[in-house]
Amino acid sequence: MSDMKTKWKLSDFWEQTLSCTLGTVIGIILTFGTSAWIEYREKQETERTAAMMVIHNLDSFCEDLEESVKELQTIDSISMRVLTAKDRLETVSEDTLQLFVSSFLTHTFNTNDQTAETIFSSNIETWKSIKSSEFVELAGNCFSAKRLMVKFQDRLETEKNNMSDLYLETVVCADKPAESTLEKAAMVLSSATFRSFINKQHGFYLAGMQMGLKVLREKTDDCKRLMGVTEAELQQFGYN
Repeated sequence: MSDMKTKWKLSDFWEQTLSCTLGTVIGIILTFGTSAWIEYREKQETERTAAMMVIHNLDSFCEDLEESVKELQTIDSISMRVLTAKDRLETVSEDTLQLFVSSFLTHTFNTNDQTAETIFSSNIETWKSIKSSEFVELAGNCFSAKRLMVKFQDRLETEKNNMSDLYLETVVCADKPAESTLEKAAMVLSSATFRSFINKQHGFYLAGMQMGLKVLREKTDDCKRLMGVTEAELQQFGYN
């Protein structure tokens, strides 16, 4: 009977020990497993946020660039119409001539949000958070194209400002300033500098911005497809 009690006590001891050990092991597994899962989820969220930041920045820039192209198309259409009729300006409507001469006093201020680009260019860990090397390379190409377009727009604005100064000097503040809209348009078109700028705006700047927008829009759409980003998700991200 004594031996049976001893065996029972020993069995009970090992059972409790095994139970505690098993509980500890399960606790460790759960702790490390949960931590690993949380870390995995955090990395996924970081990757997603980083990708969304890049795509939203590029998408917003494309929208702004598209508006700039539309504005330039309007001005270019008027300017080319008047330039074509420079020897018969009396056949051009007063409204069209007014829009033509007014375009030389219109200034555009381009906005360029560099937040996302700055974060990615200055923080290598942000790039490392994105596992897709294809997306990283594509995003880098997009930012390069974006910088090129910003410089292109700035160059156009510099030339437009020069034309604005020349217009004020030779038309508005001339020794014998033009009075009617027709006279102002005639004085502008009598200048080879103005005519050269109008043609350059049409054949170089407008064409360049249209091509740049097309390429950048295509690359941005590729980024969206690569990361599976929907338009609804992008809008919500921008709203937040």
